[in-house]
Amino acid sequence: MIKNILLGRPILVVFNLTRRCNSTCPMCSIWKTPSKIKDELTLEEIEKIFKGLKSYGMKHVFLQGGEPLIRKDIIQIIKLLIELGFNPTLITNGLLLNEKNVNEIAELKCNVTISLDTLDRERYIKIRGVDKLPLVLKNIEICSKIKNKKGMWHINSTISKINYDEVLDLFFFAKNNGFNFNCYPYNYSHCYSSSYNEDMSFDNDNSVIIEAFSKLKETSKREGMIFDKIVYDDAIKYLQGKYYKPCDAMKKSILLSEKGEISPCLEFKPSFNLKEISIKQALSKMDYSKVKKCYLQTPCFYGCTRGSGIVIRKIPEIFIFATKHPKTIAKFIKSYFF
Repeated sequence: MIKNILLGRPILVVFNLTRRCNSTCPMCSIWKTPSKIKDELTLEEIEKIFKGLKSYGMKHVFLQGGEPLIRKDIIQIIKLLIELGFNPTLITNGLLLNEKNVNEIAELKCNVTISLDTLDRERYIKIRGVDKLPLVLKNIEICSKIKNKKGMWHINSTISKINYDEVLDLFFFAKNNGFNFNCYPYNYSHCYSSSYNEDMSFDNDNSVIIEAFSKLKETSKREGMIFDKIVYDDAIKYLQGKYYKPCDAMKKSILLSEKGEISPCLEFKPSFNLKEISIKQALSKMDYSKVKKCYLQTPCFYGCTRGSGIVIRKIPEIFIFATKHPKTIAKFIKSYFF
């Protein structure tokens, strides 16, 4: 993985292992074109592809969708990726979590991120398109009762015009339930997977969103959450229109579709299929100039294409923090790198 960082090659695979979903979020268009089960990669195909990705130096994988827990073999997929040497993070809306699969996942070296954007039922319906907040909160409670989880467990929020005033409520809800917390501003590209929603957009006035992220930045700083603090630093710059750094798509991360096709990120249509060619061949044929055009014209701030790059670029700041808080850094390194 270190070699990939030095050579500017991807270290993260964003695996959209299904387009099927049980939510209808207005900020996303993936659920509008669900995949067919017969078209999704089998366990054997996943093993073959990820062996190739591992040999190319990739280490981390986001398991998302759609809703990844819709796949009946999700536990097998997680176990397989761990056996291959990957560090998986399951990203779920939480609707299909239950005592059985939560306990199974907690025994594995798998990080988990549950999407929760609000604690208000009416707002949840607006943001997620389904009336399921009580179910999600019940499932989070199930997770909170499990001790000694092997991975890092997070609650993640998309902050928009609908829920900006809840950022600290969500932060402390996560903390009080034994979760870490992180969030990103609602944003969209004019490309492939995201979707514009007027109720969520703050295009006309983003001052309240900037203020919300400023509160999160200061709270994270006080709580010793260095990785969250540096992401919020850059989120504020993005919201102020000052963030046009090169996108990390293709450089730090790639997207793998449910069919085995890859693209720079979720905003580009998948192209080359890794069932047919190697990742090295595929990357050599992909055109980074299209990514450059995308981030210059419609810059985004997605965790999958920004998070890893931000952390790598802020290593000096992280090093200084580590000298003062070695246990915090050690816990992070243990969860994400070993």
